[in-house]
Parts: sequence; structure tokens; C-alpha cells
Amino acid sequence: MSDIIHPSDNRNISRKELFSGAGQMIGGAALASIAGLGLAGCTKKGKETVAKYPWPYVKLDPQKSGEIAYENWYKKFCCYAVASGILQPLQEKVGEPYSVLPIEAFKFGHGGTVGWGTLCGSLLGASIAVSLIAGEEGEDIINDVIGWYTETEFPLFKPTAPKTEIKNISVSGSPLCHVSVGRWMKKEGVDFFSEGRAERCARLSADVAVHAVTLLNLWADRKYEAEYDDQPMKYQMPTQNNCDDCHA
Repeated sequence: MSDIIHPSDNRNISRKELFSGAGQMIGGAALASIAGLGLAGCTKKGKETVAKYPWPYVKLDPQKSGEIAYENWYKKFCCYAVASGILQPLQEKVGEPYSVLPIEAFKFGHGGTVGWGTLCGSLLGASIAVSLIAGEEGEDIINDVIGWYTETEFPLFKPTAPKTEIKNISVSGSPLCHVSVGRWMKKEGVDFFSEGRAERCARLSADVAVHAVTLLNLWADRKYEAEYDDQPMKYQMPTQNNCDDCHA
């Protein structure tokens, strides 16, 4: 399985190294509890065998990941859709530890986390998958996916078998669920529980899965370069770029 990529300790880290040690320890402990025993790419610790974090990666077909995300949105919504669009193919191609990960556990991210309208669940699902694959290095990829999300007209994805048709695309200007979906609903002239709104979010989830996989493939080829600035470094605090939405 020579095509499987596993980050080595000597790969260049472009984000702040201050959190690296703590992130590895916390991430490794959390993933060990999920992964259980007898996993590929594992290390021995006492009587237990735990998965080495980050997890192995093999390049994926972005369009296939998008199709999986689109179909799975209709099963457990946005967070699960994107996470499964990336992790489900890895369960098939790599096996353990991905094959023992209960992706259904990520359903909670729907509607900006159980309907609270915070970070779009599609971004949360992508972040979970990217973190498992790229570890600390994945923060640049996650940052780029979020920045791209705020500036792109969605949805762009064209499913092979669409559930219904929609007319409009819109720019969210925000990573927040309620801003993103609200602006599109206003443009489309539909309510939240309409078939059109569901289709929009399913296609948007596919868009996010496609983009995340595209960046992960570049990362695996060592061709990825971060595009968006780090928010705390840019603004001297954690923030968004759309302050006037709430602080006019």
C-alpha cells in the first residue's frame, strides 16, 4: 500500500508551533479512545494498541466524495454528509482505523450544531475529517476551506440524480449556518423546511467535500500552499471577516 500517505515528523509546519505538542497529545488520546484495538498504523502502549495520529491518507476522487456527501445529506444532514464524503472512501481504501470510526456520530453538527445556526455543519464535517488526516498541518487546509466558503457562490455542485431543482446561488459572506442559508433562502424565495432549501444544503455539502478533498490531494502531493490569512494573526483576536453583520 505504497500510495498511502502518513505525515512524518519532518514535514514543514506552516502554522504556529506553539500548540503542536498539546494538539498531538490531546488528538492522540481522543482518537485512541475512538479507534480501539488492533488498528493499522498503530503503536503499542502497555496492553493496548492505539491508532497513530494523524491517520494514513490515500488520494481520493473529489467528484466521488461530492456524490457521497450529496446523497448522505438526505440521511443525516450536512456535518455527517461532508465527513462521510471524505472518510467513507478511506474506510474502503485504507481500512482501519477509518473502518472502525462511527461516522454517524457526527450528525450532531446539522444546522450549525443541532440547529443553533453557528458554524455551518458542512465546514464542521470537513474540519473533523481534515484533522484526522493531516493533524496540526490540517489547520491551514481548514482555514482555507472556511475562507473559500465565505467568498464562493453556492451551490455549484451538479448531482448525477438531483432530488429537485433550484434556481439561485448566493455568497454567504460568513461561515455561519444561519447567515449562509438565510441569504440563499431570501434570494430563492423559499422557507427553511422547503424541498428547495434541503436540496441547496445537500449540494453545498457536496461542494465543501469536493474542495476539501482537492486540497487534501494537493497536500498529499506536497503541492498545497495556504491561501487565506490566519484570523488571530490578522485581527489580533479570533474573529470573522463580516463584523458588520452583527456589529453594524
